[in-house]
Amino acid sequence: MKKQSIYALMSAIALAGAVGFSSCSSSKDDVGEVSPNFNPNTNEALVEFVFNVAPGANHASTRQTAYATQAYALNDMTTAKFRGIEDAHVMCFTGGTDGTYLTAETTAAKDFDMARVAASNSLGNGVNESTTRVLEMSLPINSNQMIFYGRAISPQSTTPQVQKDNYNTYGHLDDNTNGYNIDKNLSGTYFHLAKRLTATDKVQLEEIERLLAGILTCIMETNRGSVTTETVDGFLLNDHTGLKWSEFNTITNANPEGTSPIDNTQKLTPLEYKLAKVYKEMTTIHAETGELRNGSVPALIATITDLWSIVNAVRCATATNELEAYAKYLAKEIDKELLRYFSASYESDGGPVTGVQFRTISDLIAALTSDNYWPGTAPARPTTDDFTAITSYQNLATFPASFALPQGATHLKFNKTGNTDAFRPTYIPDNGFYYAVNFNSSAAGGGEFTVEDYYYPAELLYFGNSPLRVSDATYMAKDYPKTTALWDATTGTFWTTAKDGHSWEMAGHVKTSTRSVAMANDINYGTALLEATVGYSSTPLKDNNAYIQNRDYGVTEENNTITPTDGSFKLVGVLIGGQYPRVGWNFLPKLDGGERQGYIYDNVIAGGGTIPAEGNSDPNYTLVFDNYNANETDGNQNEVYIALELENNTGSGFFGKDNLIPNGSHFYLIGKLDPKAKTAPTLPEHHALPPYKDGLTTNTVPRVFIQDHKTTVNFKIGEFSLQYAYLNIPDLRSSSVTLGLSVDLSWSQGINFGDVVIGGDTQYTP
Repeated sequence: MKKQSIYALMSAIALAGAVGFSSCSSSKDDVGEVSPNFNPNTNEALVEFVFNVAPGANHASTRQTAYATQAYALNDMTTAKFRGIEDAHVMCFTGGTDGTYLTAETTAAKDFDMARVAASNSLGNGVNESTTRVLEMSLPINSNQMIFYGRAISPQSTTPQVQKDNYNTYGHLDDNTNGYNIDKNLSGTYFHLAKRLTATDKVQLEEIERLLAGILTCIMETNRGSVTTETVDGFLLNDHTGLKWSEFNTITNANPEGTSPIDNTQKLTPLEYKLAKVYKEMTTIHAETGELRNGSVPALIATITDLWSIVNAVRCATATNELEAYAKYLAKEIDKELLRYFSASYESDGGPVTGVQFRTISDLIAALTSDNYWPGTAPARPTTDDFTAITSYQNLATFPASFALPQGATHLKFNKTGNTDAFRPTYIPDNGFYYAVNFNSSAAGGGEFTVEDYYYPAELLYFGNSPLRVSDATYMAKDYPKTTALWDATTGTFWTTAKDGHSWEMAGHVKTSTRSVAMANDINYGTALLEATVGYSSTPLKDNNAYIQNRDYGVTEENNTITPTDGSFKLVGVLIGGQYPRVGWNFLPKLDGGERQGYIYDNVIAGGGTIPAEGNSDPNYTLVFDNYNANETDGNQNEVYIALELENNTGSGFFGKDNLIPNGSHFYLIGKLDPKAKTAPTLPEHHALPPYKDGLTTNTVPRVFIQDHKTTVNFKIGEFSLQYAYLNIPDLRSSSVTLGLSVDLSWSQGINFGDVVIGGDTQYTP
C-alpha cells in the first residue's frame, strides 16, 4: 500500500436530545427536568446521534495510499477524499465512574449497530470544515462511558483479481473468521488480519511446488541410460552406460579442478568442468549459513536460462578427447530433457539461450508423469492424481505472486542422501528438489513460519473510548464545534457556554433530564501506521563476491562494486514481522487463540518504488496492528523485523549473502527495530491509549507500533548492505554484485531510535 502525504482526520461523536417534561429520576437519584423522550418502561431516552468528523491540523497523521489511508498533506486538503465509515457500532456502558474511560472487557448496556454512518466523499475537506450525520437512538439512563468502532469503506468487486487488488491497496480483514467482529460482550470483540493464502490457494500452491520440484529433480537426474555405443565427434563411446550428470560433481576446495568421472586419474576437461560447475551450483544450498534459494518461477526461468546456455555451449562444442565426448553426449541428453519442459530460442553454435518459458501446465504434467529420469529410489514418480487442482491453472509465469505472496514465500531445498529435515515432504526422493514447508526465519527474527503466515495489511479502522459530557440544554448538530481543535478545547469555548440556563457537565452520565450528550474524547484510529523511505548512505556499494568465490572454489577475488543511479534498485514490497493477526476490543494483540506471529506483506508501493541516487524514495505507508506484548515488561517490548523486498535493476547480477542476485530479480534486506531504552512517545492530550492505566490517564508503553501513531523509518543502503541480501539463485555465470541498508527510525511525536542498521554495515563474515 502506498501513501504520499499526510492528512490528520479526527472524529467526534455527540448525542443531542429534545426539550422534555418532569418524570421520575434515574437510578442515581439525579434531579432535573425529565426529557419528553424518556421511556420509563425501558429506562432509555430517545436522543439524536450526531457524528462529527473534522480535520485536525495539529494531530499526528495515522492513516496505505494517500487516499486509502486518509493521509493527505494539510496544504492539499482540496484533493482529500474521505472514504466514509461503515459497520459502525456505538456501545454504551453504565457501570463505570463518571469522567473515566473504559479500561477492561465488560458487557455493554446497549450496542447500536449504526451500519454506514458516513458515505464516501461526504465530509468537507477544508481545515475549518466539518460535517455531521444525525440518527435517532434510545440511550440507556446512567450511561457514562462509550466505545465507538468503525471501518473505512473499501471498494468491492465480483471480479477475483480486481478484488485481490483492492485488498492489496486498502488492506483486508479475514472474511472466513468474521475478521471484523463486534460483540456486546467486549471479550468477544476482535479484529483479524486476512491470510494472503486461502485454503483453495494452498492446495494449488502445493501442487505447483511439487510439479516444479519434480521437473528440476528429473533435469538434474539426466543420464546416459542404457545406450552402450555412440559416436561423438569421431570418438566411439562404448562404456559408462547410465553415466549420470551427478557423477561430474567432483569440484571441492581441496580439489578445485575436479576429477573426471570417465578417468579418475585425470582432472576435469573444460567441457566436463562446465557440467560439473552447473551441477554443483544447482544442488548446493548452504543450509548451514541460512541460504534461502529462490523458488519463484521468475527465478527458475533465470536459473534455467543460465543453465541451458552452458549446456548448449557444451552441446555445440567440438570434443577434443574421449572425456569431452562423454560430456558432450550428456549435454545433448540434458538439452532434450529441457525441451520437454521449456520453450526457448537458441542456435546450434553454442550461443546463449534466450526466451526461456515453461510450457503449459498440461504439457508439464504429462512430461513429468512419464519422465524416465525420475530417481530410481523410492518414492514413486508423481502421477496425474497429484495435480488435479492445477490442470487449468493459468498464472504459472508469476508464481507465487499469482497468490498475492512475495517471491520470498517459496524456497527450494535439495534432498541429499541422509537428509534429516523434519519438514521434508515424504514424496521427495534422495537427490531430489523440494520446497520448504517451514522456513527457519533466523535472518528475519527467529522462529519457523510457513506460507500461511503472510497477511494482508490492516484495514483503516476507527476506535473511540471516552467518558461523556452531558447537558440539560438542547443542541442541534449544527451547534457543535466544527473542528477538532474547538472540540478539544475546554475553556472559554462551546463547552463552557451556558444555554437556556444549563451548562455542560464535563464528566457526567445520562439522566432522565439529559437532553444532549457528547463523547468527551476524540475518535481516532485503531490501527498503527508505518512510514518507510529508502535511500543510500554511501556509494559505491560492495557485493559479496570475495567471500563466495573463496567459499566455493578457494580462490581470492575482490568484491564487485556498484555505483547506483536513479532506479538501480526498486522497492517492490515491505514485509513487517512481529504481527499478531488478531487484536481484541482495545486493538491490542489478543493471544487467547494461540496464534503465532506472522508477516504483513505490503506490495502496493508509492512512486513506483524508485530509489533515487540522491535523497530518499517517496514515503510508503502500511497500516498494521499495535504490537504491544502483555507478557513483556513495559521497558522490554518486542523488537520488530522488517524486510524490504527490492528489485535489482543494475543491469547485471551481484553476490548477496549466499549466492547470486541476478538482474531483474527480487531480493531482501532486513532491519531490526528495537524500542528498548527509547523515550516514550508523546502522550495524546485528548484520548487514551492502551494498555489503559486507571481510567483517567494514559499508560503509554514504548513499542514499535502504537495504534493511532505513525512509526517512521528511513532505510539507508550502505557500502556493505548488499553483502547481506538474501533470496538468491545458483551462480551459473561469472560475475556478480552486493547491497545493504542502515535505518534511522523515529516515533511520530516522540521516540527517536537513531541509526539502526538493516542488513549490515560491516564487511560480511560468516
